Amino acid sequence: MSDIRFANPDDAQAIHRILQETWGESLLFDVFTDHVSSPAHQVFVAVDSGEIVGFLSAFLVSNPTPRWEIDLIILRSTSQGKGIGTSLIAEALAYGSNLGVHCAAASIRIDNYPSREAFSKAGFTTDAQVGSLFLWDPLACQPTNVPETVHFIPVNTLLYRGLWIEGFIASQLPMKEQHNVIRAARNRILRENRMNTGLFIPDNLKHTVASDLLTTATNHGQYHRWQYTFK
Repeated sequence: MSDIRFANPDDAQAIHRILQETWGESLLFDVFTDHVSSPAHQVFVAVDSGEIVGFLSAFLVSNPTPRWEIDLIILRSTSQGKGIGTSLIAEALAYGSNLGVHCAAASIRIDNYPSREAFSKAGFTTDAQVGSLFLWDPLACQPTNVPETVHFIPVNTLLYRGLWIEGFIASQLPMKEQHNVIRAARNRILRENRMNTGLFIPDNLKHTVASDLLTTATNHGQYHRWQYTFK
């Protein structure tokens, strides 16, 4: 039986090794240090026989829809299928329930069956609407105004520094304003030295987005949004 606890600064190397073993990625050590010391972020680790075998990271999103966002959950292959993922999610929900938000959320690739099963067991549900994650690189361009219905959310995770765009699809922007939003976001990540900016576009609404914007982005795969409502 694994124990779940809060991560501490001394866990950084173990988490870094898990990231490299499973995804070939490197931990952003400065972000990890910030996360374990900030009440708006949290990292949980699963410990088995004194060894960290998995972890989960989550953070608070305050605007436009306050929520507890579960970002990463990774287990060593030898520790999968033992209920550890569900236990990590349960601990993250217990923490998030005290943050004054209505819900927790997670974006899960549609082919990530272990995560889908773990989140379902933890009480998350999804409407199964498929959305593709499009990412744009930094670009030097003239700053433009952004509609009040669109929000830029700076996000620092254990793997990347990015900028999320929310409200883009719901706002039903005309093509010119779509271009303005993406240009503004790309210019901002250039100024802030962030890796990329992106948004989820429901597959059934791709036709509403300017085609040249899609061709200049990287499609990072298809996802479902999962949600848990705090009682």
